[in-house]
Order: sequence, then C-alpha cells, then structure tokens
Amino acid sequence: MAPPVTHAPHDEQLFVSTLPGLEPALEAEAAAQGWSPRRVDGGVELEGPAGLHQDANLRLRTASRVLLRVGRFRAGDSDTLTDQLAALDLSRVWDGRAPPKLSVSLHRSPVPGPDVVFDAAAYAWGLPAVERAGPLDDEGGGPGLTLLVRVEGDAFTVSADTSGEPLHRRGYRQEVSRAPLRETLAAGILRLVGYTGAEPLVDPMCGSGTFLVEGAWMAMRRAPGLLRAFAFETFPAFDAAAWAGRKARAEAEALPSPGAALHGYDINAGSLGTARRNARRAGVTLALERRDVRTLQAPVEGPGLVVANPPYGKRVGEAEDLPALYRALGNTLRSGFTGWRAAIILPDDATLVKALDLPGARSLPVRNGGLRCRLLLTGSGMT
Repeated sequence: MAPPVTHAPHDEQLFVSTLPGLEPALEAEAAAQGWSPRRVDGGVELEGPAGLHQDANLRLRTASRVLLRVGRFRAGDSDTLTDQLAALDLSRVWDGRAPPKLSVSLHRSPVPGPDVVFDAAAYAWGLPAVERAGPLDDEGGGPGLTLLVRVEGDAFTVSADTSGEPLHRRGYRQEVSRAPLRETLAAGILRLVGYTGAEPLVDPMCGSGTFLVEGAWMAMRRAPGLLRAFAFETFPAFDAAAWAGRKARAEAEALPSPGAALHGYDINAGSLGTARRNARRAGVTLALERRDVRTLQAPVEGPGLVVANPPYGKRVGEAEDLPALYRALGNTLRSGFTGWRAAIILPDDATLVKALDLPGARSLPVRNGGLRCRLLLTGSGMT
C-alpha cells in the first residue's frame, strides 16, 4: 500500500481562507508579501519554508484562517482510510496526548457519512473517540488542535488549523456598536478600492471605527496579528524564539502614525465612544465627531477616500426609512466630497442602490455576516 503524501518540515503547503468576494484582495496582499499565491475558491494556496503559516497569520489582513496541509491520500474503503490516517505524520502539530478535534466535509464522495471518518480516525490514533468540530468558518475555532478532513471523491486532504480564533478577532475591538463590520471585511474593502494610507480616509457612519482602525494599521504598515495568540503556539514543533523574532521584525517595520488624516463621524454618541476606546486599544489616533451625514462636508482637501457601511434595516432602524437615508448619503458624496473616491457596502437591494445614485460605480458581490451585499466602488481600485 502506498504511504500518504506528506511534506517535509521545510516545505509548508497552506490554504488561507477569506470571506466570499475577497479572494482578489487576499491574493494581492499575499503577493505583496513576496509570496506566490494561487487563487482558488474561498481563498489562496501558498507554499514556502517552515514558519510560513506563522507569517501568514501575523501579516495577512484579509485572511479568515490559515490551514497547514499535513497529508493527502486516496482511500476507497474504511480499512484503507484507517491505515492512511494512522500513517500520517502529525508530530509537528499534535503531541499525542490531548485528543484533537476533527472537522469533516464530504463532496461527491462514496464515503457514506462523516461518522466513517470519525471512527477511522479514533481507531487509527488509538483514541476512544475523536471530538467532533463543526465547520471551521470564520466564526469557529478555539483552543487546542483542530484537524480538518476534506473529502473529494476518494481523495482526502488533512489540514491543521493554525489560527485558532478566527483572524478577524484582532484583539482591539472588545466592544462593537449597533452595526458591526468584521475587521477582515473592512481591510478587504480598503484593499479592493486601492487604499494605501497616503490619502485622507473618511467614514461618515463610523460605528465602532473598524474601517478607520484598519485603515490606520494599513497606513502604519502594522501587522494585524500582533495583539493576539494563535493555535500554532501550542504545537509541539513551535519555536518560541523564532516566533518572537518574527513579531519583533513586524513591530520594527511599523510606522509610529498614519501618514494621512482619518476622520470618523456618527450621529450616535455611544458609537463614537466605542470607536474611541477601540482606537485607543489599537494604538491609533482618530478624529471623531458627532455629525449628521445629511450635512457633512469633506473635512480636508481631497482627493481622498470615503468608505461606509450604512444601516441595512435588519440591524438598525426601520427598512422603510432606508431609501431616504441612502439618498442623503449619495447626495453628500456627490456634493460634499467632489473629487473623492468612495467604497460603500450595502445590501443587494436594487432600491437602495438606486437611492444611493452613484453614477459609474462598479459593483462587486460580497457577504457581510452571511448577508448578500454589494460593494459599490467609485474611482480607481483593484480590477
């Protein structure tokens, strides 16, 4: 019987996931790090030396999770599956004591169900049972080792989750406003519109300040993973000194402050308080002011970027009030921010797109918290 395909310690193969619609942003971000990403559905694939998974977790702003491939093989029956799982070299990620959690996904496979995989894994690894983990989307994860088994036909891919808590949990946003936006989505939108930190950034409905903090960190070249811990820190092969060196290099690359002004506005005083506290934890300074979007003007001379996540109706306010609010936002963008670019995320709703009235805007499909949305972009950005 042929042994499973495994990889030498110096040759890491990764799958880095992202939110639907952000694959181009993640690909561009990974390429900017000097890596050679291959864009696939749901993320990118990377290959590189030992420790690449650490750098990916530390540096990629638009990534949801980093999976380290630990083996690939084919199995047509439960006996073969058990043998192949037993032959996997898990020494880099598992100490053989605390049982790993297992997440299984089947696609067009003759395997009758995930129970076959769970039973085979328990027998192969000498365990009374294997703890079952749900799908590792960007809300799953946690402490301890989680292995993912993806089955396509009779082809099995086994990966270790190196992230733990999903990567949008940077550590600075310990409280949210009434309409939160994930940090990874905010960073992805900024990347898609071509934001570099060299121009003013304005959020007219800033909520808890996520767009502004992410924009500040991009401008400062501050790695997004510096404030948090990762699952790989519990792996047997973890080298604490090497990890400390990686973090130190990332810290040294960061600038002390953004190069351009960042302004946030909101009509809700409580949201502004939340934004101030989040910014303080993130180590950035924002210009925050209570203002109504209907009377807003550009705070500084442009060109610059306006980015907004306006209410959707299902989360804040009443749906019947939304068209008027979107018309007011569109009017402010056209009259108060002449010459500025804009990136607006809104529900996939033709009525609201029409009310916003941004002639010539490009529209990209994205998801926010599972909700189908559109990202409207004016001006130049990624293609």
